[in-house]
Amino acid sequence: MRRLEYRGIIALSLAGLLLAAPGSACEPPAGFVDTPRPDIAPLDELLSVTEENVIDQPLADVLRAANRPLRIDATRDLAGVSGTYRLSEGPYGTVGARRFVCKTDGSHAVEELLLTESSDAGSRFRYVVWNYTSPKFRDVAYAVGEFVRTQPAPDRTLVSWTYRFALREGLTGEEISRFRKTFLGREFPEWMRTQLDRKPDESDTPRSR
Repeated sequence: MRRLEYRGIIALSLAGLLLAAPGSACEPPAGFVDTPRPDIAPLDELLSVTEENVIDQPLADVLRAANRPLRIDATRDLAGVSGTYRLSEGPYGTVGARRFVCKTDGSHAVEELLLTESSDAGSRFRYVVWNYTSPKFRDVAYAVGEFVRTQPAPDRTLVSWTYRFALREGLTGEEISRFRKTFLGREFPEWMRTQLDRKPDESDTPRSR
């Protein structure tokens, strides 16, 4: 199932559970400045893209698997994630927790947890990503990622992953059109589907965030 939404022209978002791959090394480079979190616009004003996937497992099993380190694979157009480095105290699981995210192309970003909710009916995990250094995200001011997991049947879980993007000020109409058509319309949805369709490796072992 796939659903695309384009809302607003001044907003962007990108993020997901960016967890370190096992054994990866990641740390901020010399001179790195941990800038304040950006002010986030109303979510319905942002450009957004949503990908969904149904997993033939109960919600409880899917939530346990979500606590494992996720490998973020690169696609032909966008880099994956090679590791993370905590910028705040404690595990990455409480609102306000922040981490530095290393990408497979040598670029990086910063991510902070905005909301986490969980019950027998489902779960919601929302985060913001900013300070992108990849040229692929040159038009992005920040991105808000969100996972929502629900259970439509006892042995099935629906995973809905949304990214909402805020664009940088001063972009021309041509630049905005290119971003919507190429990045938001093709490249980023493909990157999201690659992650949602990925099967867990037997080598994946539970690790706290």
